[in-house]
Amino acid sequence: MHEDDGLLAIADDHGPYPVRDGNRVVPWIDGLPFFERLAAAVAAARTRLWVIVSFIQPDFRLPDGLAWWDLLDRCHARGLDVRVLFWRNPRFSSTRHVFLGGPAERQLLAARRAGWAARWDSSAEPAHCHHQKAFLVDAGQPDALAFVGGMILSDSTLARPGHHHGLHKHDAFLELQGPVVADAEHNFVQRWNLARQDPDAPPWPDDLRAGPLAYPGRLPPACGDVRVQLARTLAPDGYRGPTPIVGAPDFASDAGEATILAHYLAAIAAARRTIYIENQHPGQHAVLLALDAALRRGVRVVMVVPGEPMAAIGRAAAEVAALARDGRTHEHRYGPTFAQLNALAQRPGFTLAALARSDADGHREIYTHAKLCIVDGAWATLGSANLVDLSLDRDHTELNAAWWGRAHCLPLLLQLVAEHTDLAATDDLEALGRFAAHARASRDSLARGGPILAGCYALDPATYGLGPPLTAGA
Repeated sequence: MHEDDGLLAIADDHGPYPVRDGNRVVPWIDGLPFFERLAAAVAAARTRLWVIVSFIQPDFRLPDGLAWWDLLDRCHARGLDVRVLFWRNPRFSSTRHVFLGGPAERQLLAARRAGWAARWDSSAEPAHCHHQKAFLVDAGQPDALAFVGGMILSDSTLARPGHHHGLHKHDAFLELQGPVVADAEHNFVQRWNLARQDPDAPPWPDDLRAGPLAYPGRLPPACGDVRVQLARTLAPDGYRGPTPIVGAPDFASDAGEATILAHYLAAIAAARRTIYIENQHPGQHAVLLALDAALRRGVRVVMVVPGEPMAAIGRAAAEVAALARDGRTHEHRYGPTFAQLNALAQRPGFTLAALARSDADGHREIYTHAKLCIVDGAWATLGSANLVDLSLDRDHTELNAAWWGRAHCLPLLLQLVAEHTDLAATDDLEALGRFAAHARASRDSLARGGPILAGCYALDPATYGLGPPLTAGA
């Protein structure tokens, strides 16, 4: 059997986008190299710059100091068709980094005499987030590029690989070129044309300039040898009616989509050797059940999460722990999730870990914001989707890209493990074995009051989110 044969069946036929052959794929790890690459691609653009924005720091600047708004203005002044699709939800839990399109934002655009086009895709529910992040350069051209991932437009993202000093957010993005770019263009056009418009945030500068777009009518030519499939999460009734897909049947998204979840479950079920995950969340229940089944088959699993998780995870963990004292874990929405995470700790092949560094400034936690998974070193997914029900179960709007082939996935795994452990490996089993051993040794060092060993340490799944992680000197 070919080394990748067991993973070829992961391709999902429940979403709109087929598997596309003949692509070029470049993963970008951490924000500084990614935004330097994006700036170079935009500087070389000839026709179009289309962007999907979820969260944005209002004064965000690229690594060379150029303000985000100046970048858009300069591209428009060069004659590019510049369009930005923003998320709008004034009722979200925090809108500090949401460009809502209301009076204050429109005043900013008017003061700049912004000539580029914008639409706001509004959320119907208070908790809903249009969470996709994507950039399209020269859409519709043979050499068009698509960038898909999880990084937000924030200074905190501009970290260097390894996180030896400076900023401490770990993240990832994926560069795509070839036939699959037509599907990234379709996703943009569908959301742009069918965006749920709020009367308080009409299109900018007007309906004509921000008018509808034509769907892609042809595939870019092959330019590589990578097989890629885009996958999404969409809530039901968000984008109604059939839309044309190049080389595939028309697709209606009325029922919503959960193709990212389908990819995860199929990939984990197909795993024979290793599963490596980096995510901001410690797992969605169905995914954790699938991981448990894989561990029972002898698959080694490493999951990298923030040592100090976001506040919502901490609150949920505390609530579940309080209910557990009375045997009422099942009453909480995330009770089964935390119970299953705890159960994975009983599997010797499972390692839950966080990233951190010990240096002249002391102990520094590194916040894992990446959303990626690599199975057997031969299949990978990367995008905007967190491992939580909101991102995977037809709720938030998400976009991931999956790709196949040991020649294209294993180097990313080895790169990540080397960044986090300072150890080299030659295959996926060796890489995860060394990661697990190193993370446990680093945890033991911390428990003795010593430093982090390289860039990671093991966590206890049973207490995840219930308090601060181990720190040097504790």
